[in-house]
Amino acid sequence: MYSFVLFLHVIFCLILLALVLIQRSKSGDIGASFGAGASTTMFGAAGSTSFLVKLTTIFAMLFFVTSLALGAMSVHVTKTQTATDVMLTAAQQSSSQPQSPKLPQGPLPTS
Repeated sequence: MYSFVLFLHVIFCLILLALVLIQRSKSGDIGASFGAGASTTMFGAAGSTSFLVKLTTIFAMLFFVTSLALGAMSVHVTKTQTATDVMLTAAQQSSSQPQSPKLPQGPLPTS
């Protein structure tokens, strides 16, 4: 489920980025992208402003919702240990415990 929401989040991010980039600036018009009068033809007499603003608002809300969902789900995602992680943990534990020196077995040498 986490992967699916992350996938949606990335898609919404890319769409939101594209929508922001194609919106007209104060001095420009979307006609620069589609041709001189294409914004009137493509989006109706009102132009592209209301359509793109509404679409941007919808995708911004979806992006916000997926951000919150990912934040909530990341608390519950557990890290699975791989075999390498287990071996490294065991090696660190064995190297951190000092081993007592082995005493010789049998009688002590006499001089």
